[in-house]
Amino acid sequence: MKIIFYAVWALLSLLALGVTTIAAWVKPGWANGFLVLLAGFYTFCFFQLIRACYQPWGLLGPRRRAGYWLCLIVLPLTLLPLQAAYEVWEQGAYVVQDDGRVRLTLALVRQGLLGLQEQFGHAGPMLVMLAFGVGMMVVLVRLLKTQVVR
Repeated sequence: MKIIFYAVWALLSLLALGVTTIAAWVKPGWANGFLVLLAGFYTFCFFQLIRACYQPWGLLGPRRRAGYWLCLIVLPLTLLPLQAAYEVWEQGAYVVQDDGRVRLTLALVRQGLLGLQEQFGHAGPMLVMLAFGVGMMVVLVRLLKTQVVR
């Protein structure tokens, strides 16, 4: 089973790094360079996660490392609310784009952000997304400090 995980990891990593490298080669720029670095980061973190999960002490032993690598994998996702806040700032207002599907949680978040925009202007949704992104980052960094890595 370990060989299968490593084979899938190698295939997906080569695919991700290949696609991002070709994109950076065709259209050089900071964004594509960042994507190559991000693909390399995820390749390294997933390799270390697979390696940590197959240690003799496994996921629950006294010297576990899987939580550390999981936190590092999730950490770049905290930039998504910051990017959404930047888009709100760039547009000057929070704009709802309805795709026709109804989802309760997404509708509640949209209504909450629209209510904040009505009361505080376009800074309301932007500050909430900024606080959410920074809060997630702080929680993950504090969680990283509690994980055992040797």
